[in-house]
Amino acid sequence: MKKNKKKVLKHVLLSISLVVAAVFVTFGTAAVILYNSYSLDVEALTSSNNGIAVYSSNMTDSTLYNTNRSIVKIDELPDYVLKAFVDVEDKRFYKHNGYDIKRIIKAGVVNLTTNSRSQGASTISQQLVKNALLTNEKTFNRKIKEIVLSIKMEKQFSKNQILEMYLNTIYFGSNAYGIENASKIYFNKSAKDLTLNEVCVLAGLIKSPAKYSPKTNYQNAIERRNLVAKTLYDSKDITKEQYDEVINSKIELANYNGFDHSYEEEAILEACNLLNISERELINRKYQIVTYKEDDLQKKVIESSNAIIQSASDKTKTSLDGLTVVVNNNGEVVAYYANSNYNLHNLKRQPASLLKPLAVYLPCITHNILTPATKILDEKIDYSGFSPNNADNKFHGEVTVRESIANSYNVPAVKALEYVGFTKSGEILNKLGINLTKSDMNLALALGAVKNGVDLMELVNAYSTIANMGESKGYTFVKQILDSKGNTIYSSQKYSEKQLDEKDCFILTDILKDTAKTGTARRLNSLNLPIASKTGTANNGNENTDLYNVAYTTKHTIFSWIADIKDNKLPNGLYSSVEPTEINKEILAYLYKSHRPNDFICPNGVAKLPYDLTEYKATGNIIEPSSQLEAFRAYDYFKLDNPPKENKTNHELKLNAELNKSGASISFNATPDKEYELYKSVGGKETLLSNYKNVTGRIVYFDKNIFKSDEISYKLRDGGNEEIVTIKPKNYIFSEIEGEIKRNKKKWYV
Repeated sequence: MKKNKKKVLKHVLLSISLVVAAVFVTFGTAAVILYNSYSLDVEALTSSNNGIAVYSSNMTDSTLYNTNRSIVKIDELPDYVLKAFVDVEDKRFYKHNGYDIKRIIKAGVVNLTTNSRSQGASTISQQLVKNALLTNEKTFNRKIKEIVLSIKMEKQFSKNQILEMYLNTIYFGSNAYGIENASKIYFNKSAKDLTLNEVCVLAGLIKSPAKYSPKTNYQNAIERRNLVAKTLYDSKDITKEQYDEVINSKIELANYNGFDHSYEEEAILEACNLLNISERELINRKYQIVTYKEDDLQKKVIESSNAIIQSASDKTKTSLDGLTVVVNNNGEVVAYYANSNYNLHNLKRQPASLLKPLAVYLPCITHNILTPATKILDEKIDYSGFSPNNADNKFHGEVTVRESIANSYNVPAVKALEYVGFTKSGEILNKLGINLTKSDMNLALALGAVKNGVDLMELVNAYSTIANMGESKGYTFVKQILDSKGNTIYSSQKYSEKQLDEKDCFILTDILKDTAKTGTARRLNSLNLPIASKTGTANNGNENTDLYNVAYTTKHTIFSWIADIKDNKLPNGLYSSVEPTEINKEILAYLYKSHRPNDFICPNGVAKLPYDLTEYKATGNIIEPSSQLEAFRAYDYFKLDNPPKENKTNHELKLNAELNKSGASISFNATPDKEYELYKSVGGKETLLSNYKNVTGRIVYFDKNIFKSDEISYKLRDGGNEEIVTIKPKNYIFSEIEGEIKRNKKKWYV
């Protein structure tokens, strides 16, 4: 029995050994096959080409993204640079061979127990391989390839070589690839001159450049920097004094260094969205982007923005941020300049009065509630505690819609929004690409107060849609995307969708042309061009925060914005009617220095119609004119389905004749805009009694010579109209005599 048991045990052990051996052989063979199937692209790994080729519309090469990246040698960097990145990203960097099995197990356990992917296990070597050689796809095969290539790289390069390649390749946000470029973009200095504070900021960035960027999320950047400093201190790589100094320091970003790449940044982001790939994949695949940028115009935009914003900054001792965008009538962004240390992509701000025409007056025009000539009483109002004032702290009595928009009065806008309602307002805003929340639907919307703000490019797109008479064409930076061999893999498709009625857009545009002539944007009037414009000034109660001007022609929409993102307040002495308007003025002068844009064409269904000026001044009613004299007529644009109302008193002269013992009193209604002729007709013979000019009210003519005639007709003419009244004097006399006889008989009888 014992021998049999031993025999069985031997067979079991042998079987297990064979299975284990087979597994090892299988895995070993698979590992060898995998190892040999992936080759390390050393040239791509060590290449100094870290850019994306971005071309202007005329295929001029953009010098920013097609140049070699700035390479820094590891021995030139302060010791705390290396320690910061190793401590934060890969503590066991100098101990593993490309992958860290302990870290993988730990991350797996944490992710399983928390049902998340909060823990990553990629080493610095793996990050370098992924960034330089692979895509961002989250697949098991890519991860295996990443590990295999990391092992191969570790065999071919030293740890310091790998760390150097890593620091020169990693992405730091704001289109900064490599620590040298990041140092210059964020702090305007070489990486070898970085302070410990600045290094902690950059080391904290790479986990999520968008989330921890000091340009867009300052507080997040502070917290992340402090965490990096704490990690360094816990690892005993910095002293307590160094740690305290870092966490008690501000992050001082570099001022603008004169090198613009904001247009290219937007083009790259758009290209990534179009192809659904990352920026790193654009680089690795050596794609080329052709844009709509017009180099000379871009240069002018930069020049004008820099000069005016710098002058304002010097005057007020404030660091200002700005954005200027030029879009043509095809939706092509031909110039874009973010004059700021911050990333303005998808930046949301309070739109202020720029929203008034969109949220208030356009819905009112669309639904025939208001015309340009409609009067609104600008007075003190109070809607359950909401009592807005105008910017000049005055009330102006009855003002027209034209005047209200041109001078950006607040009270008329609030009244108009209250009348048209939030549903109609929201519908128009949605069509313009501005989507608000329910909490925004209150009367403060008339003043441009929006809880979460509006994306600046949404405002550009909205006004561009109005400039195109209701055709929404969106906006795009990218014309084409080419592969490394020059083959087109993407070509822009023209987009157009009718969102608004051209009649409504034309009428609003005509009103906004007045804003550019006599209103808050009247600086543009000296250009003597058909320009529509609107200004806007946002505030946080006591201080202004944002200045806007948007101006458009039949060919271009130009948008300029100025603010102070860091402090979110602007000093006194800056105005939307001045700085941003002046930027747009210079750009418009440049655009049309050799030609004049066509004026906006009045569409079918709209006409310039007359209305009665006398009635308008007296009552505010817009009715058909009662006079052919131009002095008593006014004109404006009206939709033909909402013209001046019918003048019911137009043909009512109300000619009347009253007889008494002395003669006949002939009376009629007169207005000063007409000339009147009064005729008397007896036996077919007509005689002019009198004519009247510049008279008003009830006019009376007394005719004594009536009692010799059986019948008399009086005719009144006012040019195009006439009325006739007839009297019978002898019948009147007989009636009076008969009455007198009766009265006398009564007296005698009594």
